[in-house]
Amino acid sequence: MSSRRPPSSGLDLDLRAELRATARPCVLTGGQTGVDTVAALAAIGTGLAVQIVFPRGFRQEDGPITPARRRAFRGATLHELPNPEFRYRTWACVQLADAVVLIDPVGGDGCQETTRAASHFGRPLLKLAAGAEFFQAERNASALAALSELATWLTAHRPRVLMIAGCRASLLARDRPDLDLTGQLDAIIVEFAQQSTSNRPPDPD
Repeated sequence: MSSRRPPSSGLDLDLRAELRATARPCVLTGGQTGVDTVAALAAIGTGLAVQIVFPRGFRQEDGPITPARRRAFRGATLHELPNPEFRYRTWACVQLADAVVLIDPVGGDGCQETTRAASHFGRPLLKLAAGAEFFQAERNASALAALSELATWLTAHRPRVLMIAGCRASLLARDRPDLDLTGQLDAIIVEFAQQSTSNRPPDPD
């Protein structure tokens, strides 16, 4: 699979311009079940701008997005790409982003594709441990110690459009049914929001 050529036109230039038309930093996800959805909901709850990019037909792994799931995304901006393939969507999202945080506890094929796309486009990529492992440092240090790697990475790259990616729900349910990523993704979103606020230039008088 690594030898497959990347999609030739994985980016909508109008969409890239739209994401940068505002000074507000934003979280970008690919609209999939699992990590994408949890990250988007966490970002919406924090008040960040959220951009969710779907393949044509607003596809998720189990079909087009349901009305209930669409309502849960209220407050986010949903985009539909012209291509129905998930791989196309992955490459488009990576190219739209300034940097990518990846949570892949089970070695998902979509996560491998995200890694390839980040390398291809030269996007900074941070792979984080999942779930309780992410917070392990809290046992011996302050509550923020577990976030030090993320904080340092965000400071170094200062992304305005941060993509958060990871495994789809069916893979997590099959291989890590005990894993709850909600707390971890909340912490990632809060750290990004805090850094974005501290790095924002002052409003003009």
